[in-house]
This record gives sequence, C-alpha cells and structure tokens, in this order.
Amino acid sequence: MSRWYKQLFQKSKAGAEAVLGISLTPDQAVWCLVQQAASGPQITQSHSIEQSFTSPADALAALRSSAPLPAAPCYICLGHQYYNLLLVDAPDVPDQELREAVRWKVKDLIHQAVDDMVMDAFRLPEDAYRGRMNMLYVAAIERALIQGIVEQCDQHNINLQEITINELAMAALASALTSSAERGAAFLYLNGDGGTINLIENGYLYLTRTIELGSGGGVFTGNLEFQQEPVDNLALDVQRSLDYYESQIGKSGIGALYMVSNSEAHNAWCEGLSERLPISAEQFSVEETLKDPGWQSDTAEGPLAPAMGAALGGLREYA
Repeated sequence: MSRWYKQLFQKSKAGAEAVLGISLTPDQAVWCLVQQAASGPQITQSHSIEQSFTSPADALAALRSSAPLPAAPCYICLGHQYYNLLLVDAPDVPDQELREAVRWKVKDLIHQAVDDMVMDAFRLPEDAYRGRMNMLYVAAIERALIQGIVEQCDQHNINLQEITINELAMAALASALTSSAERGAAFLYLNGDGGTINLIENGYLYLTRTIELGSGGGVFTGNLEFQQEPVDNLALDVQRSLDYYESQIGKSGIGALYMVSNSEAHNAWCEGLSERLPISAEQFSVEETLKDPGWQSDTAEGPLAPAMGAALGGLREYA
C-alpha cells in the first residue's frame, strides 16, 4: 500500500490468497473474487445486479440476497455519489494526525455537521504541482452510511477489511494493468448523468474531477443548424483536465483514456473522443492476464472495474 493510500474505514487484516471486491452505487452492485495465482492476480468469480438502491447498505443487502458472497476478506468501493472529495492544502501535521486535522479544515466546505461525517485524507505524490504545493484529498461521507455497511457485514459474517472510494480503486486497478502500469492514463468513469475523470501515473492518483453529462442527447445552443453533441462537451472537459494536469500539476505522461461505463452510448463516444483529443480513447476491458480460464462473467466490464480495483488494492496488502 502506498503511504498516501488511506481508506475511509479499516479493520485488522489476516493473511489470504483470495479477496472479495465489492462496488456499490445507487443503481448497481457488483462483486468479484480475485485469486493470487502463480502468474499474478486473476478474477475467478463475479456477479452483479442492477436496480435502484436507497443506500450502500441496501445495495449490499440486495447483492448478498441475489447470490452467496464468497468467504474471503472483503474490500468495498463506494460510488462517487455517496461522498464528497475535496482538494485542500495539507495541514502541517504528521500522517497519523491528518484525519483529525482535516476535519476542521473542511468543516466550512461541506453542508453536513462535522460530527455526522467520517473523514479520511490521502496526500498527493510529492512531485505533484512540481513540488511547490503540499496538497491532499479529503474524503467525507455520512457516518450513517458507513455504519449501515458495517452493521450488514457484522450481521452476515462478511469479513470486511476496508471501505474505499472509487478514485482509489481506479488507481489500484491502473497499477495492475500492463497497459497503464508504467505510463499515465486517464480513467473516465461514467455512471448515469455524471462521473469522474481520474488521472493516474505509476499507480498514483494526481487529479480527479467531477464530470456532469446532464440529460438529453445534445446541448441546444440557440442555433437550429448547430446543436452540440454530448461528446463535444465531454471532450472539452477531458481536455481541460489534461491541460491542468500539464500546466499546474506539472505532469505530462497521460498516454491513453479508458472509458469505464456500462452504457453502450457512453462507450460509443470513444471514437469521437479519440478524434477530438491528443490521446486515444478506448473502452475499458479486463486484460486477459487478469482472467482465470474458468471465469464466466455475467457482468459488463465497465461496472466490474471499481470492484476489481478494490480487490486488487486489498490483495496488495498480502504481497
């Protein structure tokens, strides 16, 4: 685990050769079992359901009821809709004091009372912002949401180890992919009418931004002869992120853009994005080296990605 890689919730760990990754969003719940094979980690089982959920605990309960969860250390990734992620100046305190220090730093940046929130923080790599700024991300989530998940796990003997966030799961996934492990990559995670773009290099998250897609097929500009397509706005958002990544953060190693979505419409935008951007855009797919030969998946590979990332990040704990 990288020294800045911290989770929202953590329990004690025990040795394991397989871990269970779970992804919970308001409209989909996914699990995958990742086994440490001689050739490296491989997905051996997976399962998913799609419906509307009132909370992460509700999603976990429905997922558990739809198919038995494998008995393995469990790492849960929450969808971006469930938490706030804030970029702030790092307080001048040791790492072990960060959690308490950031509570008061962000209290005016969130709508909820600080005492009702669970917070944690992770630092950006030292070379971010050319080393001139000491920044960190603060993840803040309602305490009741975390408690609901923990209670579900305690009641049903789920061996919960960590609850993490989508951005860190994507970073863990990127470090395990041969196509992005040694170069920078952008992961465009779209779910519903929005999502996030995560710029990752060498397994470290340098930048994340929220993407708002809005509704409808295009944006009416007032000119009946020209109606802007969603892919145009999306390309502009991605380009702004790439420009900021280079001009402000001081990095320029992004070599590819991966579309992480279960929407055929979103995935179809890859060609248009490639035409509009200086980097290629492609639909995320699970590399063959990560697939167990006997794995039969009923899950689209886009929604599987956060669960994979959570599991792969957990599996690194036992390496």
